Amino acid sequence: MHRLLPLLPLLALAAACGRDAGTAGSTIKVGSSATGSLTDQDPMMRGNRGPYQVWTLRGKRGQRLVIDMTSSAFDAYLYVRDADGFLIGQDDDSGDENNARLRTILPRNGAYRIIATSFGSTARGDYALAVSEWPAPEAPRPASSQAISVGETKDGLLEPGDEFSGDGPYQDRWTFEVGANQRVRVDMRSTDVDSYLMLLGPDGRVVATNDDATGRDAAVSVRASEAGRYTALATTFGDQPRVGAYRISLTVVSGEFADPGTVQSISAGESREGQLESGDSTTSSGSYTDIYRFRPAQTGTATIDLTSTDLDPYLTLQDSAGTELTHDDDGGEGNNSLITYSVTAGALYRLVVGTFGAGARTGGYRLAARVSP
Repeated sequence: MHRLLPLLPLLALAAACGRDAGTAGSTIKVGSSATGSLTDQDPMMRGNRGPYQVWTLRGKRGQRLVIDMTSSAFDAYLYVRDADGFLIGQDDDSGDENNARLRTILPRNGAYRIIATSFGSTARGDYALAVSEWPAPEAPRPASSQAISVGETKDGLLEPGDEFSGDGPYQDRWTFEVGANQRVRVDMRSTDVDSYLMLLGPDGRVVATNDDATGRDAAVSVRASEAGRYTALATTFGDQPRVGAYRISLTVVSGEFADPGTVQSISAGESREGQLESGDSTTSSGSYTDIYRFRPAQTGTATIDLTSTDLDPYLTLQDSAGTELTHDDDGGEGNNSLITYSVTAGALYRLVVGTFGAGARTGGYRLAARVSP
């Protein structure tokens, strides 16, 4: 288990910021807001050389707070540390546009320091700071493994006391039973954090991961290669411990799909539904792929669309020997893929359906092909 990343004491914080942080700053109370302005007269962060200002906040143990820093002049960035300089949290763009929003649960009574700064060194200008309480959602107690059944939706909370994932963030464990060859989908939605899901098989190995299925929400789907207990790890993207509420759901994936790893065929004018899932072929980076044979009946321009609401699709066109002819990531609408290519009647081509980036990303997609003279 990883503890919080090496946490700076107050003396180190002062060195990182350029001078004794305790000599500057104002106070702000829970339930209030304030304004400030970053200027050349402020001390500079040692890392990005951007100016910063310190605000002192008094809080209570277990208090759930949301801290907002907004600015139309620069990209806002927030740090929160306790009186000893230990890092409680940090945020760049969790608010609207380039604004910062940090949700936290205070670990103890006492004074805290809110460091208002920017992403980058050139930022100067006015900003607003607000601190408010947020209601505690109904959620399982920290560090407890919870069961979820198909068709259920439950609330969770990432908070101090939860276990840590391998690279640092808090994580919750949700377990469920799946029958052999059953297809299910896990969704994690949150307005507080950038959701990230990892799905473990009965042997504890990772069978799927996902970061941004839709916006900052995550989703993974799996065709169970064996019956047993699977575990969904609900966590956040990045290596910082993020606090926030989320909602998790488990549903059945219905439809007629080819068995994983099966090479399929698609004709011009045809549209096929598919699933990237465990059991499919994988690339050297661990990404799942499906392969389709494509033999056009006429010479012309082939237009091939690959769309998905579950993942960021990536499409590759190969010749019959597997040599790449072209590829596309986001040529279609949004994150969808679109390839146009001159094809020869009767020639055999291969369409490789995959995802952008490394890792075992799963989900549904639609592949369509047509040829025009």
